[in-house]
Parts: sequence; C-alpha cells; structure tokens
Amino acid sequence: MTTGKPPRHRPGTAVLPKGRVRMEAILDAATALLIDEGYAQLSTRKIAARAGIRPGHLQYYYPAKQDIVRGLLERYLERASLAFEREAEATPAAERRVELFLDAVLRDQREGDRARFFWELWALAARDDAIAGAMQAFYRAYWRRLVGVLLGVRPALGRPRAERRAALLIATLEGLTLFRSRGAGRELPLPFLERELRELAGALASDAG
Repeated sequence: MTTGKPPRHRPGTAVLPKGRVRMEAILDAATALLIDEGYAQLSTRKIAARAGIRPGHLQYYYPAKQDIVRGLLERYLERASLAFEREAEATPAAERRVELFLDAVLRDQREGDRARFFWELWALAARDDAIAGAMQAFYRAYWRRLVGVLLGVRPALGRPRAERRAALLIATLEGLTLFRSRGAGRELPLPFLERELRELAGALASDAG
C-alpha cells in the first residue's frame, strides 16, 4: 500500500551505488519469491521481507509490484544481451552470430529456474494488464535484438522478412521450454531436438525463400 506521496525515486533514473545494491537485492528477492512460492504470493510486503528491508524503502525504488516486474525483465534482458555481446566480440565471423545467439538462449533454458520464472510471469501477465505490458515490452526488445542479429548476418533478408523470421524463431525458442523444462516428468525425451532447432535457425537466417 502506498502513502499517496510521490516516490522520491523513479525506476530507470540514476541511483547511487548503495541504492543500486538495494535495487539488486529487491530484484533478487522477487525472483526467489516467484520461483519458490509462485505468482500468487508475489507482493511488495513479501518481497521487502525477503530483501530484509522495510516496505517503504522498497517503494522508494519500486513504487508498485508492476515496477518490480519491469525491473526484473529489464535486468534479465540486459544480462542476456551483455553475455551475447561478449561472445560476439570474441567471434569475428558475422555468420556465426545467429548460432551464438541460439547457444546463449539454450544455455539459459538449461537453468532449471528459468522456465519457472517465466511461467510465473506469464501467469501474472494473464491477470494484470500492467504486467502484461511489461512482458510485451520485454519481448519487443528481445525481438528487435534478434532482428538486428539476422540483418547483421544476412542483410539481403530485408527488414520485413527479418522481422517475421525473428518473431517465428522467438516463438519457437519460448515454446521450447514446454519440452525442455527440468524436473521429474517435465522434460520430454526428444533426442537431437537442439540439432533440429539449429537447422531451423540456420534456415530462418538464410536469405533464401
């Protein structure tokens, strides 16, 4: 519950190092709560308790739960993009960048908590328009990033075709979590699934068709 006063800090504005540490602690606590207890238990009060701070201090950085979710998604995309950029810089061959992008996503999906994290966010988005908007902004940024990768590898694709193919590839990758989720009875025994996915990604990144 807010006090009705405008918060002194707005998400996305500059903060001091100590404030950045606190923001990271809040996002870590929210992530753990989502994974451990599910979207139904995600509240600013519980997040603050997990982070070891007062609710008022949490609201200084994230006025509402939707702001925390937006922060989670922005941090996730930023970390994924940085990891990809480091690998891309170390790989001069532009044609390998789609493969690098795919490798980064597949590595991330092998983390058992990743699927649970997004499942819970999707469940929240189905019930909260503001969170649905945050999820949409996340996937748009993800999509734009992949469009840039495809055009960098195959400029002849042209932007409209690259946009369509990036959307198809992301839909495939996200849907893949249903088949690769860790845990008893969750992962389907599909040998060579990643190989097929790599062939599909290669076809989508080509300038044929």
